[in-house]
Amino acid sequence: MGSTYTKAQKEATKRYINSTDQIRVRTEKGNIDFIKAHAKSMGETMGEFVNRAISEAIYRDRGEILIETTHSDEYNLSGKLLLSSDEHYEIDYIMNGVRKIRKLDKQKDVPSAFISDYAWMKLEDEIENNLLGGE
Repeated sequence: MGSTYTKAQKEATKRYINSTDQIRVRTEKGNIDFIKAHAKSMGETMGEFVNRAISEAIYRDRGEILIETTHSDEYNLSGKLLLSSDEHYEIDYIMNGVRKIRKLDKQKDVPSAFISDYAWMKLEDEIENNLLGGE
């Protein structure tokens, strides 16, 4: 029995497509199975793996270290906490379709046990200020 593609599914697909950007990548013949197998071994889809690989390469090229990836349930916002080459913490996130990297304090000025909470509190403060129309 074939399933019917409902109007609701069509609308959900349309919303998803409109909320993402697309990149086409070409690779050598025979490489796809190698990439898929690696992604699967990491518990990722091929798209998730490719996105992670791109981000990690950009951070590495810029001299940044990825500390963690996290999510704010309150604002439904995901981002990455980084340590920059100039020893500042940074938050890399996408809000309203715009990627932002917000520089925070120097590593030496924030106790390492509190950096994750500190960074996300700073980000949530910025979001709240934007929602309220403040600086």
